[in-house]
Amino acid sequence: MHFLACEDSMFKTFFKVGLPLALCWATGVAAELAPEPIPSVATLPKTYPDTWLFAHDANFHSLIAGKVVIVDVAADSQEVKGMIDAAQMATFAESKHQPVLFVAESFYARNTRGERTDVVTVYDRSSLKVIDEILLPNTNRGQTVTNKNAMQLIDDDKFLLIYGFTPAQSIIVIDTKTREVVNDVSIAGCALAFPLGQRGFMSLCSNGAMLSVQLDEKGQETSRKQHEPFFNVDQDPLFDKAVFDDTTAYFISYQGKIQPIDISGEEPKVLPGWSLVNEAEQGDNWRPGGWQISALDKQGHLYVVMHENGYDGSHKFGGETIWKFDVKSQTKVAQLSLKDNAFSIEVTHSKTPYLAVTNVNMGLDVYSVEGKFQRYINVSDTAMPIILHAGKH
Repeated sequence: MHFLACEDSMFKTFFKVGLPLALCWATGVAAELAPEPIPSVATLPKTYPDTWLFAHDANFHSLIAGKVVIVDVAADSQEVKGMIDAAQMATFAESKHQPVLFVAESFYARNTRGERTDVVTVYDRSSLKVIDEILLPNTNRGQTVTNKNAMQLIDDDKFLLIYGFTPAQSIIVIDTKTREVVNDVSIAGCALAFPLGQRGFMSLCSNGAMLSVQLDEKGQETSRKQHEPFFNVDQDPLFDKAVFDDTTAYFISYQGKIQPIDISGEEPKVLPGWSLVNEAEQGDNWRPGGWQISALDKQGHLYVVMHENGYDGSHKFGGETIWKFDVKSQTKVAQLSLKDNAFSIEVTHSKTPYLAVTNVNMGLDVYSVEGKFQRYINVSDTAMPIILHAGKH
């Protein structure tokens, strides 16, 4: 950097009135700053590092301006890598087998009113540019608080399933290769889409049962079955946010029971359940709570947000601690204390996994899976990252 030489009196004058030193032309040489290239735009790698995750900001303060923020939870600086729009109670899914990101969203001709248009916006994962839009012609995308199971990829990402609600309930089926809507499957009395087998899905029903549907290679329905109720929706309902490994979906009840379901075949199989809480913990009314209340790592550890003195109606309150379970032995292996109450959690699929926690103040706390605090990440001063998606690896 070049510094300017100025007369003392001139310097004092400029200093007093707050003018920049660069105005001293008479006795010095003007500083030469290399021009910054415009536009200055970075690109992301085609394959994201395994410590990156997607923080879905529902933005209740302005729903038309929601977004999905890409965050590196292992970084001490420049944690935010990019973001994409996600308007009007959107849903998000990352493709593992294609270099794209999907956002199902809605728009109105007058921003908050007027003719509605539902689309799936397709983003290039490297440039984060919009590369396509898939129109949902029936304008029936379910506009709910964002939920992972309102949009799912199945069959090696060939089909994208979107929950429809008009209020008739359905699952919209999109072929991601041709980028066309190929079906709209009725699921009357049931909700959401949970992957089942190679090319199917199941939905939870209002009577405590499941509906299972299988599709063919063109996305057309080949079979469906209405199963018998397996939980009591009045006495102990299930949270609708299951976590999955390759063969099993783990649902959690409001009172802290685990209900595993075998999802490896064309029909779901209800497996024996077990409890998160022992007799003493039941006496203290320990219960799960929050929004994205659980996460599952690749080692078979289930993490659950828990709070003490729970009651009917406290299921969205979050929790002051996270309990860690081994799903194979069905035992609690650790109890992790938090700096702030948790609302949503996720575990990265990295070699060294990280536990990401959206706290009740809507900041992002990062812990080791042993419970050691690592860092705090401010996604945005107004962000509400209530859903966290670990990158697919």
